[in-house]
Amino acid sequence: MEVSFAIADSQVVGVSEIKGFELEFRGVATIVPKKNMKVPVLIWELDERDLPVLNKYEGFPSFYRQKKMPFEMDGKSYEGMAYLMNRGTISPPSPQYYNTILQGYRENGLDESYLETALENSIYHKQLMEMEYEFDELNDDFQMKF
Repeated sequence: MEVSFAIADSQVVGVSEIKGFELEFRGVATIVPKKNMKVPVLIWELDERDLPVLNKYEGFPSFYRQKKMPFEMDGKSYEGMAYLMNRGTISPPSPQYYNTILQGYRENGLDESYLETALENSIYHKQLMEMEYEFDELNDDFQMKF
């Protein structure tokens, strides 16, 4: 996946998965704890010189926080860092944002079903919230008439 802000001295070293987490859209992607789930991830070896640029791009520390995460690659255990959103509610991403992530999944051979499920969940959640709002409005109108 091309990173538009160019972390020049860092490189992709492989793919793995983070266990016990699920991909979620809150307009943008994050991962959230969920038992018996996993999220495919691209593993980068970050050069320390690139970290300030990456932190700024990700909105660290106000928008995203850093969390140390265990993962396995090539039969060995490692600890890496992931960015997790600090707050927000489930909501679908923009088509452009989703397609950028989809392109990265495809270029790196990641299982797209995780991405599709996160998108479906965000759309479903949005529909539920809209239905709840409409119900509340109808209920308010009904109560006013009596």
